[in-house]
Amino acid sequence: MMLNTKVGVPMDAGMLSNYFRTLINLFFKILPIWESGEGSLSVYMRSLQAELLGCKELIEAIHEDPLFLSLIAILQYLIDNPSCEVSTVKREVFRAISICNKLKARYAVPAEEVAQ
Repeated sequence: MMLNTKVGVPMDAGMLSNYFRTLINLFFKILPIWESGEGSLSVYMRSLQAELLGCKELIEAIHEDPLFLSLIAILQYLIDNPSCEVSTVKREVFRAISICNKLKARYAVPAEEVAQ
């Protein structure tokens, strides 16, 4: 299955599915950085958010997907609340991971298409 992009070049749905799998790791990485008090956390989260915003504009299928907007909003909350408790960060990171899994399933290539 091919997905339309803003630039008019179709993208294979498998690529988007792989991207959501990668996002899981990128969100999970927030936890150890937050727990260690690393100073680069804000830069990391803003960079991830910029990437998500770019992806949202590039791929037409997710442009208006409310789940994708939730990922961006979770990052914004964490960026805006740098002193929130680790338990809150864990909850939101795992919620983002759950959303990534849902998005991956939503845009995954059906098994019968892979077999062809």
